[in-house]
Amino acid sequence: MLCLLGAAAEETGLDRMLKANTVKRRTPSLFTQGCYWYGAIPAMPEEWLEPLMTAFGRLVSEQPAFAQTFGIL
Repeated sequence: MLCLLGAAAEETGLDRMLKANTVKRRTPSLFTQGCYWYGAIPAMPEEWLEPLMTAFGRLVSEQPAFAQTFGIL
C-alpha cells in the first residue's frame, strides 16, 4: 500500500518535493516516498491531499489483489 501511495505521489507531481531540482530520475523509492507521504497526510493541505487520494484510490482499484480483498468492482 505504501508503494502505491508513493506511485500516486509521483503521478500527482508531489515527488518533486522530495528530490533535488537537478535530478530527473527517481531518487527515493516508491516505498520511501509512500512512508513520507503517509506521515505527512495529517498536516497536508487540502489542495495536495485531494489529488493524492484520488490517484491512490485509482491505483488501489487497479490492483486485482486489492479489488478482491476490498470488494472493488
